Amino acid sequence: MRSVIWRLTLKLKRKSYLTQVSVIFFSSILIVCCVLPFIYLTDKTIGENTNGPELGAWITVSVFVPIFETLLNQFLPFKLMQNMSFSKNKYGLYVLVSAIFFGLGHCYSLQYMIFAFAVGLVLGYTYFFYSKMPKVAFWTTALIHGLRNSILFIPLLFE
Repeated sequence: MRSVIWRLTLKLKRKSYLTQVSVIFFSSILIVCCVLPFIYLTDKTIGENTNGPELGAWITVSVFVPIFETLLNQFLPFKLMQNMSFSKNKYGLYVLVSAIFFGLGHCYSLQYMIFAFAVGLVLGYTYFFYSKMPKVAFWTTALIHGLRNSILFIPLLFE
């Protein structure tokens, strides 16, 4: 598995920045599709959570929250784990721990935590992908997160 991801990473690094962001962004949508059956099954057994953001929260959810959550869920875990001897250079572990923190930070319901964990895998990978350039890693991760959050408001525009 690692070699497949590594080969894809090397191919992606040869592409333009816009292509990289687009591929990672659409990957975040694809990975959520992979967990939808489990979310659907848990929805049928433990119930649905219909709480969601209001349209007035668009700026906060699309700009400020992604910056704060990137700091808390990607930047800090990566920095802390780089300083621990047992986890040095274990980037898969960085991505996994980052995704776990991201999922736990979205504890509105079990379904949402699973959804957020899946998105957290992509956001953690994004941070890892650009980790040689820390500012680019931070802002690209926040950008993709903000774009994902912005999509949530499209249905609200038509209500």
